[in-house]
Amino acid sequence: MYPHLGRMLLKGRHVRSIQSLLRRRMPTFGNCDAPPPPPVKPPGPGDASLDGSCGGSNQFTCTNSTFGACCSSGNWCGDSSAHCGTACQSAFGTCAGESNVSSDGKCGSNGKICLGSGFGDCCSSSGWCGGAAEHCGTGCQTAFGNCTAGSGSGGGDSGGNAGTISTDGTCAGTKGLLCKGSIYGDCCSSSGYCGSSAAHCGPGCQSSFGNCATSGDVSTDGSCGKNGKTCKGSSFGDCCSSSGFCGGTTAHCGAGCQSGFGTCAAADNISTDGACGSNGKTCKESAFGDCCSASGFCGASTDHCGAGCQTNAGTCSGGASNNISTDGSCGKNGKLCKGTTFGDCCSSGGFCGASTDHCGTGCQASFGTCTTTGSDNISTDGSCGKNGKTCKGSTFGDCCSSGGFCGKSTDHCGPGCQTLFGTCTAGAGSISTDGACGKNGKTCKGSTFGDCCSSSGFCGKSTDHCGAGCQSSFGTCTTGAGSVSTDGSCGKNGKTCKGSTFGDCCSANGFCGKSSDHCGTGCQGSFGTCNGAADSLSKDGACGSRNGKTCVGAGFGTCCSSTGYCGSTGSHCGQGCQTGFSSGCFTRNIPTNDGTCGASKGGFTCAGGPFDNQCCSSVAGQRAITADLAVSGVLEDVTDQGETGRR
Repeated sequence: MYPHLGRMLLKGRHVRSIQSLLRRRMPTFGNCDAPPPPPVKPPGPGDASLDGSCGGSNQFTCTNSTFGACCSSGNWCGDSSAHCGTACQSAFGTCAGESNVSSDGKCGSNGKICLGSGFGDCCSSSGWCGGAAEHCGTGCQTAFGNCTAGSGSGGGDSGGNAGTISTDGTCAGTKGLLCKGSIYGDCCSSSGYCGSSAAHCGPGCQSSFGNCATSGDVSTDGSCGKNGKTCKGSSFGDCCSSSGFCGGTTAHCGAGCQSGFGTCAAADNISTDGACGSNGKTCKESAFGDCCSASGFCGASTDHCGAGCQTNAGTCSGGASNNISTDGSCGKNGKLCKGTTFGDCCSSGGFCGASTDHCGTGCQASFGTCTTTGSDNISTDGSCGKNGKTCKGSTFGDCCSSGGFCGKSTDHCGPGCQTLFGTCTAGAGSISTDGACGKNGKTCKGSTFGDCCSSSGFCGKSTDHCGAGCQSSFGTCTTGAGSVSTDGSCGKNGKTCKGSTFGDCCSANGFCGKSSDHCGTGCQGSFGTCNGAADSLSKDGACGSRNGKTCVGAGFGTCCSSTGYCGSTGSHCGQGCQTGFSSGCFTRNIPTNDGTCGASKGGFTCAGGPFDNQCCSSVAGQRAITADLAVSGVLEDVTDQGETGRR
């Protein structure tokens, strides 16, 4: 009847209960009458990221964040090459572009990085680039360089000297000027002058004020110069290129070559009188020959290029397996033909082969085997082949065995008999398995490359293989009208379709006819007429821009190398492979042919080519290689490998 009275009584009991509870709990938790704290301001545009995100819609910056100072293209903070490299957002953090590399040794707070600076790759806690423990140790700023002791070549604290790079060529002294990074050269000589010659970088060089090259600093990974390493005595070549890589090519030893870190062959340093070595002159590109003998004279004979040859003053044959030609070129590039699949003779033009043109007049004996017709080349002790001696006309027998001995038995004249150094029994060789024939005793008859052995010693089925110069002792050769097919078969049996009643074209399968199947793709031009496409096939292993011939379908391999030779090795299908004349050029995991490697060098790998089983270095100047590229095995997941390398 009086509901409001009940509610009032209930309310009174609740109030008393609450008051009692508050009296019991207030001392434990404090003053409940205090005003609430102001709300925390959430991070906004321009503030340091608290969750690793940056740029984008929130406009957070990575500067001073705990995730890394670089904002990647994907809007995440970090310190890896994936964050600081390509597409890095400089508006929201630090980026590692060339323009951001420190030019005065200062780093960190000014946004400059030490990687590639020349002062050292570590940014110290006080903001100076260097490579000493105080730079790379406690407090090292990972966002602005590496933090591994010994990184780069900077030594000691850059400190106040970091900004005192020599501008007049003088160094050390009372001013303490540095040569490192100067336009005069990175080495400070004992006399206090900057330069990059042996006089600056050798004995007496002041390492506190620049780089110095000592015998203990021989490059072990192919890098030189900027990291203080010398190429002199390295396995990569004695010349240090302008970009800091060891090698023996004109690109390494010519313009820009750093003489303080190896040998250089400047134009004015080439011998003009045949003397070399001790006078500082090189034989490389001289008119006397590219090799400097032990006694200091230029030439191209074994006496010049063999034992005692001075590698710092020219090219030497050496005989090392890694000096064997992989693409058919020889001589001036220091490569040997002996043991190659192209032939053991190096022609006057610098190409490996086994024909008279390769092994006869002008043949370079220092880079392979040569044959002469003079009596002084006839074996007088029964040995032949490897020593360049022939058995033809000797008192031991006219055949040179596979073991290199003259005789006239089946063992000498049969399988393995060396035709370049004497007489061999017709058909003595076994079937070629690699396309080479003749001089190695192998026959083309029944091979997969073609039944004819060319004058150059290659199996095939073109006119160049089966026509003039064809070696009938090691396969089938065409002989004219008498070889016209009378039953419609052609090619492997030595019969030609030209003039036959079945058609003038010999198909890939060895049948005469005149349809597109006979005259088109696969048509054997050596045994009849073919459409134009067949004429573009390489007939002797040469290809590419040098002659316009393709390797595809030619039988020598599907890749045309940078030097214009067909084949299927990493040297053919790797760096420089001519895609317009090939079908097998590598599109990933491409082997290097000149020693450059890594993401910053076209993504080339050391695996599979002439540098197989070697490592792609991670030194200053090549830093992006290990930051972006996995060098242990297959090139996979560039970004992940780069981040792992950073950690």
